[in-house]
Amino acid sequence: MLELYHWEPNAACARVMICLAEKQLDYRSRYLDVLALEQYRPEHLERNARGEVPVLVHEGRALTEASFICEYLDEVFEGNPLRPADARGRWQVRVWQKEVDEALAPSISELAWQRYRERLLDQSSLERLRQRVEQIPVIEKRDLWSRALAASGPEQLTHARARVVTGVARIEAHLSTARWLAGADYSLADIAVYSYFNYLPALCADLLNEHATPHTVAWMRTQQARSAVRAALARGSSANPFIVAAPGPEQIRWG
Repeated sequence: MLELYHWEPNAACARVMICLAEKQLDYRSRYLDVLALEQYRPEHLERNARGEVPVLVHEGRALTEASFICEYLDEVFEGNPLRPADARGRWQVRVWQKEVDEALAPSISELAWQRYRERLLDQSSLERLRQRVEQIPVIEKRDLWSRALAASGPEQLTHARARVVTGVARIEAHLSTARWLAGADYSLADIAVYSYFNYLPALCADLLNEHATPHTVAWMRTQQARSAVRAALARGSSANPFIVAAPGPEQIRWG
C-alpha cells in the first residue's frame, strides 16, 4: 500500500494527490499539519531530512519532490498515462514543471501566505508558532519560517507578483493555440500549473479572469470538471484548500 504524507490538497501536495487520483491508485493518507510544524517531527525527518511534504512511501522507500514523485508514479504504475509518449512532449512536461518549481511555486506561495496568514493565525497562535519555529531542527527551514513570520516588504511582493505576471502571460499565450500544456493530452504539466494557478482567481483576480485570460480560465474549468481533481481536492480538512497557505520554497533570485 502506498502511503502519502501530505498537508492540504493545494500546491505541491495537490500535484501528487491529483496524480494518484488520475492513476486510480489507493493510498494511505498521512496528514501532517504544516502550520503546526508537524513536518519537523523526528519521525518525518527520517523520511525527508528537510522536513517537507509531500513524501510518498512505496515499498518501504520514501520519495520526495512533487515533480519527481509524479513522474515516478506515471512510470511505475499502469493506468491513465500522464506524460506524452514522444520525447518532445516529455521535454515540454519537464519545462513546465521547472517553471512551476523555480518561479510559480515560490511566488504564488509567497503571495498566498502574505494574504492568508492573518486569517489563519490570530495573535496568540502567531506567538505560539514563533516559539515552535525556534525549535525547528533544520536550520534553513528555521530561517525560512522566521522570515515568513515577518511581513514581506513591498519589493519582495512586487518581485513575486512580477513572476506570476510573466507565468500567466506565457500560459495564456500557449493555451491560445493548444488545449493542453504538453502535447495533445492532459499531462503532469497541466496538473503542476493548475495546483498553483487555482490560487489566482481569488489571490490575483486582476491577472487571471475571463477578460484578461479567457483561454487559461477555460483550461482551469476543464480540469476542475475532472473527477480525479474533484476527488483529490476533497481530501483536505479545509472546505477550500486554496484559501489556506504556508510559506513556500525559497525564491531563486534571477531577473
